[in-house]
Amino acid sequence: MRITLEDAVRNARTIGYARRYPQPGDPRIRNGFVFPQMTPQFSFPAGATIFTLGSCFARTVEENLAGFVVPTKTIAVPAGERPGRSNGILNEYNPGTMCQRVEYAASGASFGDQCIAPEGDGFLDLLLPEYVTPGTPQRLMQRRAEVDDVYRSLRSSEAIIVTLDLVEAWFDRETELYLNRLPPPGVLLTDRGRFELRILDVDETQALLDRMVRTLVAMGVHKIILSVSPVSLEQTFSGRDCVVANSFSKSVLIACSNAISHCYREVQYFPGYEIAIAAGANSYEADHVHVRDDLVESITKYLVDTYADM
Repeated sequence: MRITLEDAVRNARTIGYARRYPQPGDPRIRNGFVFPQMTPQFSFPAGATIFTLGSCFARTVEENLAGFVVPTKTIAVPAGERPGRSNGILNEYNPGTMCQRVEYAASGASFGDQCIAPEGDGFLDLLLPEYVTPGTPQRLMQRRAEVDDVYRSLRSSEAIIVTLDLVEAWFDRETELYLNRLPPPGVLLTDRGRFELRILDVDETQALLDRMVRTLVAMGVHKIILSVSPVSLEQTFSGRDCVVANSFSKSVLIACSNAISHCYREVQYFPGYEIAIAAGANSYEADHVHVRDDLVESITKYLVDTYADM
C-alpha cells in the first residue's frame, strides 16, 4: 500500500492522539488493556442478521450479539457428540476450510460423503473440528445437512464476522479439500500419500481470503469484519517451536486481513488479537493458550459497541 503526502497528513489529523503508541493516561487504555481507536465504515442496524464464522472466538462473539439475528446459534448437537458449546461443531480454524464453506454455500453444493474416515466402531467427519465423537454414516450425513442449513442463511445475512485462527491446515489430496482437524492416526498410516500438511504463507492465505470475500460480496453480504483470534496455537506440526509457529500464524493472518480490508470497501479489520497481545501474559489463563474470560468479554463488547447502531 502506498500513501501520498496529502493522505498521510490527512490520516494524521483524522486519528489525532491515536497516531502515537499509547502512553500512561492515554484514553485507549482501559483497565490495563489497550483498545485501539476504531473508525467504523459501516454499522449493524438493530435486528440485522449477522453470521459468525471462525474459531471458538466466533462463538464468544455471537453470545454478545443481543438484539440481532444470529443464524449460527440455531444449531445444537446432542451433548454426547461434542463437549462444550452446543454449536461448537461450526468452529472453523484455517482460511482453507472457511473459504470452501462459503463457496459451497454460495453454489448450493454438498460435500456429500467426502472426507469421512473410519475411527473405532464409527466414522469421523474430517470437515468438523476436533473432539466430535465418531458416529454412523447416517448420522454424519444428517449432521452435514444441518450444517448446510445454517450456511444457507448466508444469503440472507447483512453482515459476517470472521475470526481467523491459524495457517496450519491438513489437506486431502484425493478430494482437494482442506480439513478442519487432524485425520485419525490409522488413516494417516494406511493411506500415507492422501493427506498433507499445508502451512499457508502470505500469498496462499491472501488468495483464499480474497476468494472468500468475493464470494460473500456476490452473495449480498456487504459488511464483512475480519479479525484474528488471540487464542494461541496449542500444538504445531511445523517442526518449529510452537511459540514461533504461533507468531508466524498470527502474523500471516493479520497481514492478509489488513491487506484485504484495503482492497474491499465491504471489509474492515478488527484488532481483537492486538488488544489481547498488548498486555502480554496478563491476558491469558494459566495455560497461556486461552484468553481470560473477562478480557474476551471486553473485546467482544468493544466490537459490538463499535459497529452496532443501537
